[in-house]
Amino acid sequence: MDSPYRFVAHFIERFGPRKAGTEAETNAQHYLGEQLRTFCDDVAVEPFSAALRAKFSSLRFFTFGFLAALIIPYWSLSIAVLVALVNAVLYLFHFVLFHNVLDGLFSKQLSHNTVGTIEPQLKAENTLIFTGHMDSTPEFIWWYWLKNWGARAMIMAGLAWLSLPIYLLIAWLLKWSVFGSVGWWIYVALAPLSLVFFFIHGNRVVDGAQDNLSGIAIAYEVVRQLASRKLQHTRIRFVSFGAEECGLKGSAAYAVRYREQLIKENAQVINLDGVLDIDNMFVLEAERLPMQIHDKKLVAALLNAFERNGLPKKPGTIPIGGTDATSFTARGIAATSIVGLPMGSLHPTYHTRLDVLECLNPNTLDRITDVLVDFACTLDKRP
Repeated sequence: MDSPYRFVAHFIERFGPRKAGTEAETNAQHYLGEQLRTFCDDVAVEPFSAALRAKFSSLRFFTFGFLAALIIPYWSLSIAVLVALVNAVLYLFHFVLFHNVLDGLFSKQLSHNTVGTIEPQLKAENTLIFTGHMDSTPEFIWWYWLKNWGARAMIMAGLAWLSLPIYLLIAWLLKWSVFGSVGWWIYVALAPLSLVFFFIHGNRVVDGAQDNLSGIAIAYEVVRQLASRKLQHTRIRFVSFGAEECGLKGSAAYAVRYREQLIKENAQVINLDGVLDIDNMFVLEAERLPMQIHDKKLVAALLNAFERNGLPKKPGTIPIGGTDATSFTARGIAATSIVGLPMGSLHPTYHTRLDVLECLNPNTLDRITDVLVDFACTLDKRP
């Protein structure tokens, strides 16, 4: 595994798809720990428990809540307002904004984070952490079959769920007759779009070459190369998170457990996720839905490293979803993510069966590795 591309090929061949909480994910994390022990000073595979099914299983409850709020006005508009409002608020905070407010209603499963640390030659003045996630997702079937139209259908369904309580509340305040009205029929017409949430996942779990063995492979190779550079004052750490696809569970568990230590270490986190396209390589300034703005100094320093290595400076903001960097930013730890996917459209490989080894470009993985090795060495030499 002397290059990121061969790393990805090896893990896909050895472990295949790695759904969160499964034996494949667990075995991959332990095997990764064994490889890290060949050049890290300290290695640990850390178990954690979380409600791994809560994020996507909740979508079926939200679907029923939306449909119930459409039918209930036949008997009581005030009750329909309440049902629609509770449904929309829970959908917004649990699913859209990543607050996981319903996790307590679901059983917990076991996942793992794999951590490797390299101590500097002299006194550590800061810690630089390279991260990615090991798990791969069940296929988003509508994104495979309908491409961008599948994503648009999800957005439309979500907007219908969120706007229904507003319509019903206005109707209740103005004493409109809702059941059978034009507005009601519009929501009825939109109701079938809820199927894209109800049946969001297929039976197939994707290989996850770009999402996210690409990120893990680059982080691993960066740390492997830095092990021989003998940095003077910068502690280097590698973390492979479990259960990212379930709502950033692994990174949240790690950030909560080590928050105080990371702050004392003056830690900075560089997360890698979906490192696919060299022409669409972004350093995230912010993530819209988790409502997090990443550390400006870290983002600027990374962008400068890209420029030094002949790559364009591309700050970005992802419009939907979230990355593991938000788990740290939300807790006051400097972090950002490098994402190599288009920001304005759905890439065909994203969460589909097309996310295979052949979609990766070895040169892209190598160039981002070089950028990050340069970034770490420059940080270590900074007065």
